[in-house]
Amino acid sequence: MITALGFAMMFSIIALILLRKLSPIVAFSTLPIAAALLAGFSPQELGEFVGSGLSMVTPTAALFVFAILYFGIMRERGLFDPLVAALLRRIHGDPLRLTVITVLMTALVHLDGIGAATFLLTIPALLPIYQRLRISPLVMLCLIGLSAGVMNMVPWGGTTTRAAATSGIDATALWLPLIPVQGFGLGLLICFAVFFGLRGRRALSGLDVAGERAGLTQLPEREEAVSPRHWCYWANVVLTVLVLAALFAGLFPLYLCFMIGLALALLINYPDLAAQGRQLARHAPDALQMALVMFAAGVLLGVISGSAMSDGMADALIALLPDGSARYLHLVVGIFGVPLQMIFSPDAYFFALMPLVRDIASATGVPAEAVARAMLIGENTGFSISPVVPSVYLAIGLAGVELRQHIKHTFLWAWGLSVALLIFAVLIGVVQL
Repeated sequence: MITALGFAMMFSIIALILLRKLSPIVAFSTLPIAAALLAGFSPQELGEFVGSGLSMVTPTAALFVFAILYFGIMRERGLFDPLVAALLRRIHGDPLRLTVITVLMTALVHLDGIGAATFLLTIPALLPIYQRLRISPLVMLCLIGLSAGVMNMVPWGGTTTRAAATSGIDATALWLPLIPVQGFGLGLLICFAVFFGLRGRRALSGLDVAGERAGLTQLPEREEAVSPRHWCYWANVVLTVLVLAALFAGLFPLYLCFMIGLALALLINYPDLAAQGRQLARHAPDALQMALVMFAAGVLLGVISGSAMSDGMADALIALLPDGSARYLHLVVGIFGVPLQMIFSPDAYFFALMPLVRDIASATGVPAEAVARAMLIGENTGFSISPVVPSVYLAIGLAGVELRQHIKHTFLWAWGLSVALLIFAVLIGVVQL
């Protein structure tokens, strides 16, 4: 009975989220409790399950909150603006330079791991240049989305924090072996950019674009941004370097690095108490929404683990698989990560699907980190074309294109990149068989 309830609960959660009948917070909070009560568990036992699940996700939720707030302040203060403007100045009306710089610029901007923020900074700055050089905005969206997908594996990114919460592995430990995979991915994206850039050059041959460079290095203005000539800008640079250095060195837990960084950022940039409050209130909605999803996911994870639902479902699925195939399930799911991303929201993918894959693979000796990395690599490059990711609609709205056109243009590029990254990860031993 417990196994049947587990499958019914998981399919209901996925279906209700996909059909947009329930939000992830509501689905993760209510359906597992209802399933556990139907299975005959007492309220006291249910409380223990939930408490265990919340303890699993609390560090990850804290990480996401403080990282969102920290990078929100850095973005408002214009930390990345001079570097982005320097990249833009090197275009000189050349489509090849434009496409390559699009990849580099997006990789830089997406260090904060926030898709919506990346789209808000890159698309308004680059779209006029693409239009003047007669390059389709679909090319721009493709390169921006795939570059953000490769960079989205950073440990404070939403997908990695979800994978860490589900697998019980520290986000930094998941990410550090993925750095070579990210480097390989950016190399492939440069090749994609060269292809699109050369095609753009051929389309421009014979056309005069001289004199159209005015304004190509302009970034959207922000009232809060500070000039690189101001001491505050360089204080933010030093602070960010120190935070990242502490992260790489493992001096503190990841959430503590950003907790300390946020406190110092507020003191440096907004000494006034009221100004600090305004900044926290400005960026709090994004941080709070993700934290609530994390805590709600803790209810789901605690119930399926404590009630042994996950064990029962894993055993049932293993029995259906051909002999010896269960150990490759994480690779199969990773290979189909982009198509799955088209129908699974990140929450459903990591909090509903991943526990099943993890338990099935673990039963055959595959380590949990291999499952998490395979699913991370498989899913990330497709987030920018998924109809169930809200920031996608922001991107297509800013670029003025239809979702159908964007998916048609980018889908195969995203899927091919995903499979190539997964193969590379297997070859270098980051994802074990």
